Amino acid sequence: SPPTPESLQHRLDEYPGENSWPLVRHIAGALASMHRRRVAHGNLKPGNVFLQNDGAVLLADWAMGNMPGIGRPAFTDAVLYQPPEQLHSPEGYLHEEGYRWDVHAFGALAFRLLTGHFPRCDETFSAVAPPPGECRRDDIQADLPKIADNLEKSAPIAWPDGPANAVEAGFRELIGRCLALDPHERPASMIDVVDGFARVEHDDAVHREHARLLDQRRAADRRARHAFFAFGMSAAAAVVMAALWQLTNTRLDEQRAKRQQETTVLAAAVDAAEANRNTAETTAREANEALEYEREVGLARLQASRETGDVLFKWAMEKGHRRLPPLDGREQRLKRLERYFIDFVARTSSMPQLAPEHARAHLQLAEISLAAGDAETAASRLDELIARGDALPDGGEHKLRMARNALLLALLHLETDHPNAADSFKSARLRLEEVPLAEVDSQQHRKFTAILDFHEAKILAAAGDDAGALERLMAATRALNDLADERPDAAVLRSELAECYLASATILEGIGNLGDARETRELAAAKLHRLLEENPDEPSIMLDLAGCIGAMAEAAVLSGDIAGASEKSAEAIALLDRVIASQPDNHTAISRKAAQLGLRAGILRDQGRADEALADFDLGIRMLEAARAAAPAEGITSYRLALLIWQKARMVGIDGDRQEEITMLRRAAAMLVALESSNPSGNPRSDQIRTASAYLHGDLGHAQQLAGDTEAAINSFTAARLLWSGLAEARPQIEEYRDALAWCDQRLAELNK
Repeated sequence: SPPTPESLQHRLDEYPGENSWPLVRHIAGALASMHRRRVAHGNLKPGNVFLQNDGAVLLADWAMGNMPGIGRPAFTDAVLYQPPEQLHSPEGYLHEEGYRWDVHAFGALAFRLLTGHFPRCDETFSAVAPPPGECRRDDIQADLPKIADNLEKSAPIAWPDGPANAVEAGFRELIGRCLALDPHERPASMIDVVDGFARVEHDDAVHREHARLLDQRRAADRRARHAFFAFGMSAAAAVVMAALWQLTNTRLDEQRAKRQQETTVLAAAVDAAEANRNTAETTAREANEALEYEREVGLARLQASRETGDVLFKWAMEKGHRRLPPLDGREQRLKRLERYFIDFVARTSSMPQLAPEHARAHLQLAEISLAAGDAETAASRLDELIARGDALPDGGEHKLRMARNALLLALLHLETDHPNAADSFKSARLRLEEVPLAEVDSQQHRKFTAILDFHEAKILAAAGDDAGALERLMAATRALNDLADERPDAAVLRSELAECYLASATILEGIGNLGDARETRELAAAKLHRLLEENPDEPSIMLDLAGCIGAMAEAAVLSGDIAGASEKSAEAIALLDRVIASQPDNHTAISRKAAQLGLRAGILRDQGRADEALADFDLGIRMLEAARAAAPAEGITSYRLALLIWQKARMVGIDGDRQEEITMLRRAAAMLVALESSNPSGNPRSDQIRTASAYLHGDLGHAQQLAGDTEAAINSFTAARLLWSGLAEARPQIEEYRDALAWCDQRLAELNK
């Protein structure tokens, strides 16, 4: 028996490829054969195209799928190739509109075979299309009018590259006409499309034959001109050569006499020059000895000036001292120093013997830019400095200094959200690895490495690499612990160590290690308490400690420890009140206090103290709305505001006002959706936002179900299910995601009965 043909859907990963155009032509011919027999397919897709061993194409399942009178499943990938008018009104098939539908479907399939993309709505269609080898997707609910609207609003089609030749350009233009949204701008049937392909090839053949004949005519004309020119040049050359021969003989005789006279004069000049040379060498030797002495004296003075300048430069760059107040007028000093070094380089640029001093001045200019926070200028000056190469010293101290500058530049890039921040940290790590540890202060080197690990962990966490981020944070924590043991008086080390603990706790919570996260926060709180004892009125320490204790209170609520949560929340609010009293415009403190008010309100609600809980909710919402208006780029503020509105909505629903509950839940859901699509700070993490949004949509669906709006409830539970499905796929080890997904499936099954 003959072999069974194979569906194009099973070989879709072979395209685009060298056989793309032949396959497109075969599909066009098969459709044209159907149109000649007055049959429109109306259901074209890769799964309905079968390929035979000899390259022929068979089409199946015509007049099926999205057609009048045909029962169809929730989704078939044929709708991804259909024109808007078919999606809006499949009854048009009965009025002979199917031929132009086939033309559009052929254009969409041909574009995908040639480019690997859909011509319109590619990102959405590629996400829902069956992968190669699979002929259907069962988890998609298709909204055909919405798909049609999106197609009609999409931008004009664009080919990802240029055509290989004139024939391909003509073919592409024809496919573009097939994809016209207005059906009257498309070819009337596939018969016209096949004829159009033939016309493009015929026109190209005529054009090439015409060009060949023109080339032959031009070649014949050139040969005739060359022959005539060569004859004329030969005759002229013969005349000129005869004249030159006569002239040359006459001039040679004159030159021989003149050379003899010059030889006599030069011999006398050589004798005089030899005597002058001896005298000049003696004078030059005496002058060089005097210059060498002056150079040695100047270099000695210059070396002393270098050492003095370095001491003054370090003083000028100093921000402050642990036991002394900060120096005033720092920015003015930086500008003055910058002008001094720029003037020095300009005045001495023509003196190559001062190349080391020029390199040192450029290094100091780069460090001035770093101290002033000008990342772009600092990067440019450091690049210029590296280009000077040999002019700089090569010892360990200099390499450590350059590594520190690279780290400062990376921190500046991270602070300003520069796109090269990650590359800057990689460059800083390479420079630290080049430092010979035996020649430098090892404590400084370890501290720089720990700071580098800590901030690179932030970048890895933002990119979703929790394992890599946690590994870097653990390395930074070990190094800072060792340094804090060696330098118990260095408060800044304990502060940085507390930051590492807090960052580690956030990542541990994200990957489900709640016990480890709680223990890590307790370590951070211990470090911060010790810092607060030494600096009892320092707002930044109180703010960090309040954030740490507030997170511990939230974890206690989740674990059911209401008494512990109430105690921790009260301690956090007391610290935040102290910060707000000294800094009334501190939006971070206001945002954190509002979050704690919401936590306290939840506890009061569960204790039956509804009026007090509602007052805390309202106060927290007002505080967060004011903070968001003052700092709209702070994503964490919008996140906390959405959570508070959500909590208040649940309380309103318990009191019986179901419509107000649904209104507030929709507002909170919209805020979370907007925050996920635009969150420049990366705080909170995207998985936190999606988790909260999934739970919220579940509550919204439950409220809508209780209000009797079954259709809206199904939509909300479906949205929650999609969120849980994505979270469970990204992190299958977290049981919470799997349980929530199963709960959504159960609710949807009950509603669809």
